[in-house]
Amino acid sequence: MSERTTLHRKGDRAVTDPVERDAILDEGLLAHVGLVSEVGGAPHPVVIPMLYARQGERLLLHGSPASRLLRTAKGGIEVCVTVTLVDALVLARSALNHSMNYRSVVVFGTATEVTDHAEKAAALDLLTDFVIPGRVAALRPNADKEVRGTTVLSLPLEEWSVKVRGGPPVDEPEDLDEPAWAGLIPLGLAVGEPVPDERVPAGTGAPAHVVEWGRGSDS
Repeated sequence: MSERTTLHRKGDRAVTDPVERDAILDEGLLAHVGLVSEVGGAPHPVVIPMLYARQGERLLLHGSPASRLLRTAKGGIEVCVTVTLVDALVLARSALNHSMNYRSVVVFGTATEVTDHAEKAAALDLLTDFVIPGRVAALRPNADKEVRGTTVLSLPLEEWSVKVRGGPPVDEPEDLDEPAWAGLIPLGLAVGEPVPDERVPAGTGAPAHVVEWGRGSDS
């Protein structure tokens, strides 16, 4: 815990258990990666949505070597990575007390580039299977040129915070007799039927790792 990972507002929503941190990261799909870039002139903030993977006590990020954010990040600039899951809209009896139920992880740190070829190839496989478990086994191995043509960054899970809001609306006592409906609108990740590419032979069924894909404890 550091000064910048200490919650100064709604501190009762802080979670310090790394097991819960990992559960949120493992359920998430999208991270928002932010940094201050000086590329192209004056310093300016940049936040980019990216796929990621958790491997033990580190996050893996990847993309094109041409990515300005990745080029900047691997140069030693500190980054901030946020992963948020929204579980419900919280409807209270007053507009002021409307809220969301959510689980959020924020990670600060300096990312380093994964340069060892074998380690990078393994990291890319992990990124694929993190998003779609079982997918790598169904694919040809990444070609060497594909591995060389991808930037992979590793960010240690050393400085982080978790914030969680759950439960019903919190209304003012004087509003409890108001006629407005109050409660939760649960939210989740809806998964539709797989749509095959037009070049997939007719009658070819989708594999189990596609048909059964899901995210979260109910998947």
